[in-house]
Amino acid sequence: MMASNLTNQVRGIAKVVTAVATGNLKQKLSIVSRGEVAQLIDTINEMIDTLAVFADQVTNVAREVGVEGRLGGQASVPGASGIWKNLTENVNQLGRKSYDAGACYF
Repeated sequence: MMASNLTNQVRGIAKVVTAVATGNLKQKLSIVSRGEVAQLIDTINEMIDTLAVFADQVTNVAREVGVEGRLGGQASVPGASGIWKNLTENVNQLGRKSYDAGACYF
C-alpha cells in the first residue's frame, strides 16, 4: 500500500515536471503528502510560480520595447534569487539601455 502511494506521488510529480519542461507553467502539484515528498512538492510549485512570473515579465518587457516601441520597460520578479535574479536584472538593464539609446534620438 505504501509503495503504491509513493509510486502514484512520483507519477504525479513526473507529469507536472514534464509539463514544465515543455513550457506548460499552468500545472501545479496538488498531491497530499508528508515529509520529504511534501517538501519536494512545495519546492516544485514555488519553482513553477517563479518561472511563470519571470516568463510573464520578460514577455511584457519584450512586447513593450520590441512591439509597442515603449522604451525603458522593467521586469519585476519578487523573491527571485540566483539565476532568476540575474536574468531579471539583465532584462532590466536591456530595458534601461534601450531607453537611454532612444533618449539620444529624441
